[in-house]
Amino acid sequence: MVDLKQLHYAVTLAKHRNFARAAAALDMSQPALSRSISGLEAELGVQLFTRGARGAEPTPFGERFLLRAALLLREAGELEREVRLIQGAETGSLRVGAGPYPAELCVAPALGRLSVRHPRLQIDFGIDNWRSLVDGLLQSRLDIAIVELSIAENEARLHTESLPSHRAVFFCRAGHPLCKERAPGIERVFSFPFVCTSLPPRVARTFYQLARSGAIDAETGDYVPPLKVDNVALAKSIAMSSEAIGMAPRVLIEPEIAAARLVVLGVDAPWLHTNYGFAWLRGRSLTPAAHDFIEQVRAVEAELVEADRKASEPFA
Repeated sequence: MVDLKQLHYAVTLAKHRNFARAAAALDMSQPALSRSISGLEAELGVQLFTRGARGAEPTPFGERFLLRAALLLREAGELEREVRLIQGAETGSLRVGAGPYPAELCVAPALGRLSVRHPRLQIDFGIDNWRSLVDGLLQSRLDIAIVELSIAENEARLHTESLPSHRAVFFCRAGHPLCKERAPGIERVFSFPFVCTSLPPRVARTFYQLARSGAIDAETGDYVPPLKVDNVALAKSIAMSSEAIGMAPRVLIEPEIAAARLVVLGVDAPWLHTNYGFAWLRGRSLTPAAHDFIEQVRAVEAELVEADRKASEPFA
């Protein structure tokens, strides 16, 4: 039987294509790695790598063998994880990802509450674009993510569950020229610079046709605004110091509205809303920490829905 550690060494060498770099990544000596690979080749009776001045390149047999080895290592990792989960030992870590809007709306508050409930829980939280989050789930780099459902639902390997939708508003700084206009049309709004994150294909064409600026990403179909940012905080900062118009769910700009630093524009755009939800790998058991995270997010979302309901004039 082939040792899993030897497979790991071989897969790492195939990734780096160089004994010195692979040994450094594995935190072992180069001679020890060379002996391990040679021993594996002797045991199999075939050569996995050709050695030369340019490094180590997999042979045709090695390519096929290493592909299967990578799958076997991943399955072994999943098996070990399932055993720890059944034993109740895996309660100490949670890897979460989210897009910029849900990150600020519900994920950050939910993780704060989760950390209070489980102070010894190790949480790794990252904000990224929707496609990178889907890839992170498929590659098992994330346990769970809050993603754009119109993108994630096309991936059969993922299980998804929707969360409440939130209407978004256009906003500008107090004292902006549009503040003098009672009900500016959306074309008038887009006559000013527009600052926002990239937007998914479900609304990309609408934005592009209305704004007549920015671009449609040829590879992803996303709308890329003329002033592209990675988070709402940056959009707010730019809007408060310029003539730019921003867009976000109203709850994310309530503090600035209360402080009279930002103003919501009276533009009704019913197609402008969030569409995110949970996603995780089908067939993969969630840890107790992940289940608790889901419950905390749902609780925060219920509060957001109530806050939206109580907003006296959300679009005025």
